[in-house]
Amino acid sequence: MPTFPTYRLVFRSPLHIGERGVGLEAAQIHVPADTLFGAICSVWREVYGVAGLLNDVLDRFGEAEAGSEPFFLTSAFPFAGSVRFFPKPLARLANVTIAPDDEKAFKRIRFVSEAVFAALVEGQALTFENAKCNCVNKCNCVNRCNCVNRCNCVNGQTVWVTKAERQTLSKWTSDETGDIVLWQKDIVPRVTLDRMTSASELWHLGETRFAADAGLWFAVAFNPEHGDALRRRFTTCLRVLGDTGLGGERGAGRGLFDVDAAQDQSLPELDAAGRFVTLSPCCPRGEDQLARLTADDAAYEIIPRRGWVTSPEAGNLRRKTVWMFAEGSVLTGEPAARPRPGRLVNVKPDACPHDVWRYGFAFPVGMTTP
Repeated sequence: MPTFPTYRLVFRSPLHIGERGVGLEAAQIHVPADTLFGAICSVWREVYGVAGLLNDVLDRFGEAEAGSEPFFLTSAFPFAGSVRFFPKPLARLANVTIAPDDEKAFKRIRFVSEAVFAALVEGQALTFENAKCNCVNKCNCVNRCNCVNRCNCVNGQTVWVTKAERQTLSKWTSDETGDIVLWQKDIVPRVTLDRMTSASELWHLGETRFAADAGLWFAVAFNPEHGDALRRRFTTCLRVLGDTGLGGERGAGRGLFDVDAAQDQSLPELDAAGRFVTLSPCCPRGEDQLARLTADDAAYEIIPRRGWVTSPEAGNLRRKTVWMFAEGSVLTGEPAARPRPGRLVNVKPDACPHDVWRYGFAFPVGMTTP
C-alpha cells in the first residue's frame, strides 16, 4: 500500500466549518480539501509573499504539462487515538449485509473506521448491525449485556467501526449515555451590536468540539521533483495556520490547533481497480473527463462549494459557486491514472483585483468492482 506524509491537527478551541443551511448554525465535522488548500495558500502568501505563493504553488498547478503539481491533498477527516476515519463510500456496497430494520441506520453513517474502509474497498464481506441498547434503563449488570458485541455504531450512530476498534475507543465512553463520543456539535448563542443604534441582536453559531486525543488528519502526496524545501514550507505554513485559526469565526478564537509531526502512513489501495473513492472534492477538467468519471457504476454526490475571499484586497467579496463531487464519491477510472482527475478552478468575483483559485483535484483510492 502507498504511504503518504500524514498530519494530525489537535484543536485547542472549537472549529466552525460552514455547511449548507440557514445562517451559521450548520457546521461540518471535517474540513474539505479545497478549504484546507485555500487556508494554507493564504498563510503562504503572508509568510513568503505573493511571489513565493505563485512560484511555489499556484504557477506549478497552472503549468500545462501534467506532473508539475507541487502536492495533492486529502480532506481532513476525524481521528481518535490510533483510529482514523474515512468517508463512507457512496456506492452500492454488495459486500455488506445489513441486519433487518437497520437500513435507515446504515444511511445515517457519515464516517467509517480505517479497518471498515479497507474492507469496503477490497470487497470483503461485512455485516452491519446497529443493536439499540436499553441497558441503562433496565440492566445494571455489565457482564450480562452483550450490546457492545452486537453494535457497530458510535458517536451518535454516525460512525461505523469494528468490534476491535470499538474496544480501542472505549475510553471515550460517555457516563451519561453509554455511547462513545469522539466529537460533538454545539449550537452556541452569540450577540452582535448594531453599529448605528448599539441595539443587540441574538444569533447562533454551530461549532465542533473534539474529545481529548482526537482531531482531524489529512494526507499529502508531495511531488518529489520539487525537493524537501517545498515540504518544509508546507509544514511551516500549517503550523502558522494553527496559531491563526482554521475555518470561520477565527477572530473569536475558533479553529486554533497544534500540528503533530508528520508521519508516513499508508492508505488502503488496490493496484488494479477500475474505479476509485475520492478522499477530496473533485471538479472534472472538462466534459470528456466528466463523462469518463461518471460512466458504468459510478455513485456520487454533487455539492456546491462557495465562500468568501480572504485576501486583504477583496475580503468582502463572495467567491463564485462551483459544483464538485463530494468526498466518498465512487468514480470510474484507474486510481493511478495520469493526469490526476480534477483541476484548480478560478472562482474570482467580478470585482476582485486578482485570481481566486479553488482546489478540485481528486485523491483516489482504488475500489473493487462488485
